[in-house]
Amino acid sequence: MRVIVLPVCQVELHPHVLLKYDFQISPSSIKSPDVNKSKNAHAHEFYLTPYCSSILSSGSIHTVCEIIKNSIVLRQLFNIQTEDEANIENKIDFKEHGRFIAFGPETDICICALLIPHISSLELNYINQIDPPISRQNSKINYAHSQSPSANKEKMSVERDTVHLWISLNDLCHKSIHIDHILKQSGILSKLSQIGSWIQSYHENTHQSMTTTNIDTTLQLIKARARTLVWDIMEMKNEILYPHPVHGRIPNFRNNPNCSTNLAQLEEFQRARVIEICPSLAQEHLRLFSLCQGKVVLTPAPSIDDAICYKLDPTFLRNHDLARAATKSGAAALGTIVNLTAIGNLHVDIFVVASVIVNPISGARLGKGKGYGDIEYAMMYQLGACNNKTLVVTTVHESQLLNDLPASVMTEHDLPVNVIITPKRIIYTNNTFTRPHAINWNDIDSETMLNLPVLKEFKRIQKVI
Repeated sequence: MRVIVLPVCQVELHPHVLLKYDFQISPSSIKSPDVNKSKNAHAHEFYLTPYCSSILSSGSIHTVCEIIKNSIVLRQLFNIQTEDEANIENKIDFKEHGRFIAFGPETDICICALLIPHISSLELNYINQIDPPISRQNSKINYAHSQSPSANKEKMSVERDTVHLWISLNDLCHKSIHIDHILKQSGILSKLSQIGSWIQSYHENTHQSMTTTNIDTTLQLIKARARTLVWDIMEMKNEILYPHPVHGRIPNFRNNPNCSTNLAQLEEFQRARVIEICPSLAQEHLRLFSLCQGKVVLTPAPSIDDAICYKLDPTFLRNHDLARAATKSGAAALGTIVNLTAIGNLHVDIFVVASVIVNPISGARLGKGKGYGDIEYAMMYQLGACNNKTLVVTTVHESQLLNDLPASVMTEHDLPVNVIITPKRIIYTNNTFTRPHAINWNDIDSETMLNLPVLKEFKRIQKVI
């Protein structure tokens, strides 16, 4: 008799499972001696493999404890210290957080599902992993790894990124990813739906008991770790132009001019007359490109008491001034100041907001933590310059996409995105979030009021209205 251990948690709205990762050499690469000479020789694939072991004579629970004890990743997930090894059963509390599912005479396997607190791949990426992580590509999991010239023949150099480790139970049940023969056995996949129901019901029952303070603390921790993860990865992969370090900034990523070319493919851009673009370095080329395309560009004017933005109209700019106008200092020198009472005469067709991280599925995003883009949109919405027809766009590097960024990071005062533009592609998100329609003054601290002096005047105008 064997037991499969499946650590499970809730990511977004769907139950996910963490599997072990093995890799195997495709037989086709062994049969043909010429395969390795081809550019398409990476025929190897990683197969998702469950933590599986024969049940010890001491029982199934003790077997599961031994599996956890011998796995670096599982020890970290369940916070098992050296002093806990002899008492793992009580540490995890199998009665509360474990479910055993047997299959009767159909197979010699039973499943042990272990519920853990919500720990997304953001936290797992900090673990000193011994197993290769996985990545999603076109709803399948394909990995290429090549023979390393400097390595022994028995060792392989695995080309991989630090990416998501959780796999949706729906993906497993629908066989939309590669899985090995253990999970393919008759009846096993159909039983996984029971685990999904258990996870969702558990979270529904426990959600009401969570206090607002704990939720806020958890969200701040998730946001901070997510930002740090992306900043670390982009520095490590040398994807930043300047300045360095990127931490605490909107990433000025390489090949950002390609985003301008991709944005130009949108019909909304071709029809647009007025575009609001954030003042970050990564969007400087986009500002120049938009001006060259005859668009009126708005860019924030944070240091002026009663001005919300600068207006750059290429009709009134000389060609040799366009490049300077696209810079932050050039916009202040060559742009027209638009105060709060005048912005309502304009309609912003496209609003380009800066992001550190964005979820390509839901459209949830995180900036660098100041919330200035959200505030600017809220002011423009209240003053009539933006409405629900305004297309919200962000331009980011592929490394800034994180599809398990939870929806809980978004509040009613955070600005989601409809379209994501990367140097490689255009992504239409399935955005169901509500855009900020007003400023939440309870979230505005003294530092924000100091850095955005226009807020004081805006507050006065709103009181008058």
